[in-house]
Amino acid sequence: MKEKAGIVAFSFALGEKEPNPCNRRLACEVDRIARKLREENKEVVIVSQWEVAEGLKELEIGPDLVITEHRQKGSYLDSDEVAFQAAIFLHDQGVMEVVPVAHPFLHLTKCQKLLRKAGFKVRKEKIRYIGFYPESKQWWTRGPLHLFLYAILQVLFERRGR
Repeated sequence: MKEKAGIVAFSFALGEKEPNPCNRRLACEVDRIARKLREENKEVVIVSQWEVAEGLKELEIGPDLVITEHRQKGSYLDSDEVAFQAAIFLHDQGVMEVVPVAHPFLHLTKCQKLLRKAGFKVRKEKIRYIGFYPESKQWWTRGPLHLFLYAILQVLFERRGR
């Protein structure tokens, strides 16, 4: 029986139409990393936030689980909730090692911590250029300074997206 490895894809930015360019690049990273894991003879289980899943669909890759909404109706689907839902599914699948795929500037570190806290061995893989999305509905994903300010607001005031 093959060893299982999980990939959890966290979206970045929200556009009028998904996948936006950032989520399309994140989908390409999921594909690249999944291929690498399969070359290591691992069975790959993919969990994706819905925006990245739209990019995976374009690549004709079907994730094993697509996370589309928060468990609490009307709540914002943030990285904490994606990690929570992914953890339940991946633990049920017998996955112990997980690769988070997220924007490498600040977001990836947070996602690694969330998955480690959920009890996984986090495998670090280089995430290539994702960029920012100036037309995003989420102001904090429009540029690096925006994201840095948002990170400060999260730490100081526990601010969350909407």
